[in-house]
Amino acid sequence: MGTDQGRFIQEWSAGGRNFVMRTARWRDLKSYGAMHRELYQERVMASPRNADTRVAGELLGKYLTDMACGVGVLLVVETHGRIVGEGTLTASGGDGSITLGLLILKRFRDRGLGRRLMVALEEEARRLGKRRIDLTVWSANSRGYHLYTSMGYREMGRFPDWIRSDLAPGGVSDLVWMIKDL
Repeated sequence: MGTDQGRFIQEWSAGGRNFVMRTARWRDLKSYGAMHRELYQERVMASPRNADTRVAGELLGKYLTDMACGVGVLLVVETHGRIVGEGTLTASGGDGSITLGLLILKRFRDRGLGRRLMVALEEEARRLGKRRIDLTVWSANSRGYHLYTSMGYREMGRFPDWIRSDLAPGGVSDLVWMIKDL
């Protein structure tokens, strides 16, 4: 596919829907912004800034620039022309390392999207010449933590009571730093 279409990664069916994973493109802005607004409403993203279309455009632009420069990746998962998940690789402070991010709309979880995105992102990290991937997850996100550990990520440290979270007992959650050597 041409750059306007995004680079095709894979296609599959789950739960009666067809899904396509590909790299992002500029014309994704409306759907990308809509996904980020929905994630904010789901209380997945902590800041109301994330629900703003202009901010989503700035973020999309940063990821597209990073991809064009060969220093990062933004993969999106879409169904019926709508983006329902994303996986990112962004510059990390570590030599030979890159940082992974993963976001999936609530109603599209438990369909294998996260695991598929992570496998594809690990392949992309290798393509970029990286030797390890780091990520952070809130300790209150037990499903995310379980996914990462099942994929071979190990905990490297915690920042106690880092963020307010309705999911956490006592209303605060640790920020957990994880890493995986490729």
